[in-house]
Amino acid sequence: MSAASTKAEARQRFDEGLHLFEKGDNAAALAEFRRAYELIPNVLVLFNIGLVYAAMDRPVDAVDALDKVLDAPAGLAPAQALKARQVRADQAARIAEVTVVTDKPAVIEVDGVEVGRTPLERPLRFASGAHVLSALAPGCLPARREITLAGRTTQTLTLALLPTESSNAHLTLVVPTPGTEVLVNGQRAGLTPLPTSIAVAPGAAVIELRRSGYRSAKRTIQVDEGSNGTLTFELEEDPATPASLKGRLRVTPSEAGAIVSVDSVVRPDAPTGIALVAGPHALRVERAGFLLFERQVDVGAGAETSLVASLVPTAETRAATDESNHVRHVWGGSLIAGGAAIAAGSVILAVVAGHDVTTTEATLAQQIAIEQDPNQNCWSLNPDYAFFHCGETKAADQDAVSSAKLKRDLAYAGIGLGVVVAGVGTYLLVTGKHASEGTGLSASSFGLWTDGQTNGLTFGGRF
Repeated sequence: MSAASTKAEARQRFDEGLHLFEKGDNAAALAEFRRAYELIPNVLVLFNIGLVYAAMDRPVDAVDALDKVLDAPAGLAPAQALKARQVRADQAARIAEVTVVTDKPAVIEVDGVEVGRTPLERPLRFASGAHVLSALAPGCLPARREITLAGRTTQTLTLALLPTESSNAHLTLVVPTPGTEVLVNGQRAGLTPLPTSIAVAPGAAVIELRRSGYRSAKRTIQVDEGSNGTLTFELEEDPATPASLKGRLRVTPSEAGAIVSVDSVVRPDAPTGIALVAGPHALRVERAGFLLFERQVDVGAGAETSLVASLVPTAETRAATDESNHVRHVWGGSLIAGGAAIAAGSVILAVVAGHDVTTTEATLAQQIAIEQDPNQNCWSLNPDYAFFHCGETKAADQDAVSSAKLKRDLAYAGIGLGVVVAGVGTYLLVTGKHASEGTGLSASSFGLWTDGQTNGLTFGGRF
């Protein structure tokens, strides 16, 4: 990729990130900002990454990003530097530190995500609130502890790992509904979607799922040592859930014919709004020829959440559409040039034909006056011959007038045809941009027709 194209993509990603951040789509904005920063590291992009982390309630990541910004603030406006210091201070006040000590080397997980291995080089940092901390070691039962942390506090947690003669099993949970609490043998293991499998001691295991507004689901399974398994749960909405704990989600896909799914359930009524239990939900929008659109959206209680799903064409679709767009531009330019030439030639013909009409009509009027005047020579010599001579001349003059008028009418028709042809060419050029973006005309056809007597131009499209 050339430097110019890299810079152009970085700018496009940054602008899209700003647009998404303003709309409240923080996860998508973060993805765009991070990609822009990968392309061209820039302090202004990093500053916005820190702000997005803060909006996503990720104070540790926000502080880390803003620390880098404040270490080298050149490129930031004074107001932006002040904003970075203020946000950094606010986020730092929400961070707690925990020192984890285990009697054996172990992998430490927080809310199902691996964060380090003991002995730790430094305390772990967490956002204030409730967390599930686990320690895993070969040949030992997993040790889990749920802790609640306040900001600006430090804590030491000691975990004893009990040996087992058998190796742990690993259980993968598939739960379409996000934000569901997972309990294993009565101990909290985290919230869905779980990033990794759950280590479970061999024997009987009780897996329970809970979320407000849904019926709890529980399953008891027998786990063999060292085994790997997958469990799928589909939560049912509790019909007794009061309306005050529900909200509405309205999803508008950018492309017609897109399939919208919420929590793995196809919802054709999504564009008009669907009632859902308040809280997080997994949104999926798909259409052939476009990249999959996936988001986790939070539906507020008693509120309506609206979202426009902007589908991005695949590389194959974009290439095919760009080729079609190129053809549209070639045809558009050719039709504009051809239409202008037809119209210009027809204008000249109309001027000449108009002059001919005026001249022939004057000649005809003069001949009619001669025919009606008995004192003119064509009647004085021989009445029979004179009548024949004058009638023949008048007929020829009338034919000349008709011929001139026909040329004039054809010239006017040519002007109209030229304007239509140029108009179609202009339409193709104007709508070509939309076609390359995957919206507007998805297919078009145009051509000339003739039946031997008349001709014209046809144009058609499919929206």
